Amino acid sequence: MPHPSIFAKTTPNKPAYIMTDTGETVTYLDLEQASNKIAHLFHNAGLKKHDHVALMMENHVRFFEIIWAALRSGVIITPISTALLDEEVAYILSNCEAKLFITTPKYSKIAQSALKVENIDHYYMVGNPINGYSHFEVAIENLPETPLAEEIQGATMLYSSGTTGVPKGVYSPPNSDDIHVIKPIFNAIGQTFKFGPHVKYLSPAPLYHAAPLAYNIVNMIFGGTSYIMSKFDAEKSLATIEKYKTNYSQWVPIMFVRMLKLPEAARKKYDVSS
Repeated sequence: MPHPSIFAKTTPNKPAYIMTDTGETVTYLDLEQASNKIAHLFHNAGLKKHDHVALMMENHVRFFEIIWAALRSGVIITPISTALLDEEVAYILSNCEAKLFITTPKYSKIAQSALKVENIDHYYMVGNPINGYSHFEVAIENLPETPLAEEIQGATMLYSSGTTGVPKGVYSPPNSDDIHVIKPIFNAIGQTFKFGPHVKYLSPAPLYHAAPLAYNIVNMIFGGTSYIMSKFDAEKSLATIEKYKTNYSQWVPIMFVRMLKLPEAARKKYDVSS
């Protein structure tokens, strides 16, 4: 099964994903170059195989560049829920033993609190940084767009919601160090639901959640294009389907409830036949 770097060579100008609210587009070549730069950032920070990176970010155009950097540099990355409180974020940052933390100005209050976490050596902010954080874009600006000399497959580790106690990190190690050997679960999802270059996947949910994260990763492994909303909105979802002619998506019941509660005129206003 291909790695997205393959599509940077075969279909470099094809969008890997589009942010639907702004139209910002990241092609497969863009994704390749940016993820390589960030992989070099991790390497230069001294991160080794299985070291941990934490990411707290809204649905942002840089999100999957950072994810794919982790997945090609051997590190374990934890996307953190943006709904958590300061102390909950601090617990996860400490528990996963993150050595590097990336966030945005939107979470400046939590970011300030995170500076107290002793195991973190490097703090980066995408956008204008607060005191204690380095400017992410400046840090990667002059780094190589070419792969690391030794690429190692990384992994994600998400945390449970903590309903039966403190949140727990859920980790499934890669089955190979080779970045081109795709995890069986991703391959199974792709094969079962017939993902491929024809897929235009609408992603309406927060990217730190397990399913949106996994389905977008699968879509890029199989060469499709993801259409990422900044946040779910019932009518805007229908309008986005009409605008981009998306043909795949993943939803939870409350999203359908909210769409079904729209006035009939609103529901029938959009062409969702795709």
